[in-house]
Formats: sequence, structure tokens, C-alpha cells
Amino acid sequence: MTVINRGIFFMGLIGLVAMSSMAMAADGKADGKLIVDGKPVNLAYAYASAQPGFFDKNKEDIRLLLTDVPLSGKALEDDFERINLAKQGKLHCVEVTIDANKQPISVAVRHPLFKVTQGGGSTEDVFEAKVFDGKVIEGRVFRKTPGKSFEDLEYTYDATFSAAIAGKGK
Repeated sequence: MTVINRGIFFMGLIGLVAMSSMAMAADGKADGKLIVDGKPVNLAYAYASAQPGFFDKNKEDIRLLLTDVPLSGKALEDDFERINLAKQGKLHCVEVTIDANKQPISVAVRHPLFKVTQGGGSTEDVFEAKVFDGKVIEGRVFRKTPGKSFEDLEYTYDATFSAAIAGKGK
């Protein structure tokens, strides 16, 4: 490898490191906990994406992912990838779908202690909006009272967060 080729190679590596740092900086922030069977996990990352409204396709729902580890690529887009990561103990995640009226309409909790993802909608799941403008979602999501898993494990979550909203759902 010539000196010029090495220089180009190393400049390329520096560029790749800078781009991956920028991608990581684009991750939203979360500050909260998911507690399953009395064991807390810190939720530090927030991701939001727009999707067509579940109840009204003319409106937009926002899917919010709160995680303990950074996500990228397939893990951000594919529910089954997140399910597999959780089963492997590599991901703890709360996923909340929030409708245009700022109401949580669906929640999924992914944790390795669950044989089946805990999911559904409940009046126990709450979203308190600070910013909800189509570009950014910021606020707090939490469960008023603990839920029970299919394995009879108690779980709850509470986190504040801020994330840019990716994509357009309409």
C-alpha cells in the first residue's frame, strides 16, 4: 500500500467514525426505568417514527421506542428483530404508539424475562406531552399501576424523553 493510498484509507476511516458518531448523536434521549420482577433497567435512548394512524389513516400515530441500548438499522424498523434481541438479553424496551390526540393506544414491553412480549392498550399507560409538533416528541410516559405479565411477573415503567420524529406516516 503506498503512502497516498494509506492516507486515503485512514481519512476514510476517520470519516466513517465521524459519521457513526453523528448517527449516535442523533439518537433521542431518555431518562427512566423499566422494572420487571423488581429488577430495574435504565432506559437511556429514545426513537420516534411517524406511521399511518391505526384508527384514522388520515392522521398520524407516533411510535416511540425507549431502550437501554442504542438501536440502528433493522432493530429500529423490525418488531421481530427487537423481539429476538430481547429474548437474547440484549435489549430491554418499552414501545408506545401515541395517536394524534396524544393518547397512548398501544404499548409493548420487551424484556428477556417475558416469554411473550407484554402488549396492548390500557388506561394505566399515560403520555404527558411537553412537545408534540410533528417534528419532535418530548415528555413523559409511565404506567400508573404495575401490570402483570403472562408469567405473573409485575412490571412498570416511567421515563422522560425527547426524540426527533423520523418519517411521515401519511
